[in-house]
Amino acid sequence: MRKYGLFLALGSILSLIAAIGAAEGRGSIASERPYAAEHIDLLPVDIRHGLARLERPCGGKAAATHYFSTTIDVGGLHFRSLHFENFACERREAICRAERCLHEVYLERGGRSRRVFNAYVDDMKLINAGGTVGLELEGGRRAILRWNGRTFAPVHSFGKGQER
Repeated sequence: MRKYGLFLALGSILSLIAAIGAAEGRGSIASERPYAAEHIDLLPVDIRHGLARLERPCGGKAAATHYFSTTIDVGGLHFRSLHFENFACERREAICRAERCLHEVYLERGGRSRRVFNAYVDDMKLINAGGTVGLELEGGRRAILRWNGRTFAPVHSFGKGQER
């Protein structure tokens, strides 16, 4: 009877260790697939169709990392930026020029997405510039653009807090 209790306790401990190890493995960052089709599948349909055209030049099914697509809502407008350095592409020349990769911005309205900006830059960030959507671009030199209702236009800065 005493042996039975010992085996039962040992079995419980081993089961607990195995369960903790399995849960830890599922929750770790290393086990997450960095490029996943889900990050494309969750995008609006017209953007997905545009990305499908890259499958052949890139050499595989469209997939991306979590940060491929970012959004911002400002002044009742919804913008989505795509960062192609986070897009799975075996032939990088299809989406990058030298070290600078394609970046696109879409305006989403009424269930439709319209591309309103694209550039090959090191990095691009959507910002809220005093109630207006803006873009910070890095690539050679830093540039700031502001949405004017139709397109993103350069902001000419003359010093701290002064713009034209």
